[in-house]
Amino acid sequence: MNPVDEKKLVERAKNGDAKAYANLFKTYYKGIYDYVMRRVQNRSDAEDLTMDVFTHGYEAIASFEERGVSIKAWFYRIAHNAVIDHYRKTRQTLPIEKAYDSAEEVDIESEIISKSDIEDIRREMLTLSTAQSEVLLLRFVKDLSVAETAYVLGKEEATVRALQFKGIRNLRKRIRETGEGSVKRATQTQDIVSQNTLSKKQAKTGLEELQSER
Repeated sequence: MNPVDEKKLVERAKNGDAKAYANLFKTYYKGIYDYVMRRVQNRSDAEDLTMDVFTHGYEAIASFEERGVSIKAWFYRIAHNAVIDHYRKTRQTLPIEKAYDSAEEVDIESEIISKSDIEDIRREMLTLSTAQSEVLLLRFVKDLSVAETAYVLGKEEATVRALQFKGIRNLRKRIRETGEGSVKRATQTQDIVSQNTLSKKQAKTGLEELQSER
């Protein structure tokens, strides 16, 4: 969806157009589900939380103001908060590296991620801290900018840059240690993206549930 069409949909949705919101739902459902699934690692919980995200979004979209934040980042922030609330309610622990909350700004403009690195990043992401893996997930898998990632996570941009830098460094260290061509390692660390593939039927069912609440 091009930015112009998306902005029109957002404006229509803000004015109460349920069909416009349904189109936004169809555009972002799979990505939000995948993000939530990575965080909670339970299909049923992920499906419920994803529907909660879009139900909350539907109720709150009238108050959405772009101001440099895309509707995509807005949905991911709702999802991030939903996951945090889920862990609080279930009294489970979601490890977050508090030490990085005040990380100093680092220069990573020269740090380049090539396309050939992406598969390795996905396989090794689970070996990182929660904070580092979440930043890399949003930046390189979900394709959010540094500013959008900071907005989603409620962190300073400098902190996001620091986490990204350290995450990339740790990933490359892991990749060198394990060997990029190792069949054994590839089997043990299957691509989490393929594990969490969401069928079109599930997305359709979720959309029907959302519209039925109208």
